[in-house]
Amino acid sequence: MWEDATPKPTPETPKPAQAKKREQGDFVLLVQVLLCLVIGGLVYTARFMGWPLYRQFRTDYAAAMQMPGPAVFAEDRGFLKFTQQACRDLWQSAQEVMAELKNAAPSTAETARPVHAANKAAPYGSSNEAYQPPFSLIFPLPGTGSTETSGYGWRINPVTGEGEEFHTGNDLAAAEGTPVLAAADGVVRVAGAHASYGNYIRLLHENGDETLYAHMQYLYVRPGQSVKAGQVIGASGQTGNVTGPHLHFELLHEGIRYDPTQALENAA
Repeated sequence: MWEDATPKPTPETPKPAQAKKREQGDFVLLVQVLLCLVIGGLVYTARFMGWPLYRQFRTDYAAAMQMPGPAVFAEDRGFLKFTQQACRDLWQSAQEVMAELKNAAPSTAETARPVHAANKAAPYGSSNEAYQPPFSLIFPLPGTGSTETSGYGWRINPVTGEGEEFHTGNDLAAAEGTPVLAAADGVVRVAGAHASYGNYIRLLHENGDETLYAHMQYLYVRPGQSVKAGQVIGASGQTGNVTGPHLHFELLHEGIRYDPTQALENAA
């Protein structure tokens, strides 16, 4: 009979349990060393950037180094305990930051309702452009200026809180009874009452330009009357469609309303 001469594979000799344990230990040691390097980099970064987390790292390190044990990377010793606690601190710090960002983020309802839509076309009779008259303007309220409470352009209706409307002027903060001044020499075209403007005045100036003053408490001029720049023409109030006392100011050129923001900033 022929014998099978094909060599049979030699069975792999199993590694002793001690060798496997040594390999696992080497891998754990490598991971610990890499983790320590990462934590060390974070510690120096925290120190350089002045982060409050650096003080916590120092506390963790001091506590870990006081623990007894013969080996630096042993399970019950120094750097391993420090890296473990440092990772916990980093995770807790990250959670706190995420919670702060979540609380600071505006709600969907707030982001879905912009106060003004600058890129939307203006309605007929108005322009999104600014306009500077060829003559000097006087600021329409006493003093060097006033806080703008609502600017020119599209906005959410402040009375109903719903729907968009085009705001044709600038609202200037003014207590009820504050004197209102003519922005330039001119003639009174309109001095009367309006459903939305309330008591208002419309002045005609040179070059066909006009200024309009609305929501006034009192009117001190009449149609056809000539006025001088800086003359008191009325008192601010809260008549018409408003949510509180203020002066609504408009600037018109050839019958078209323009953004008066820049002209008011340049006013004396």
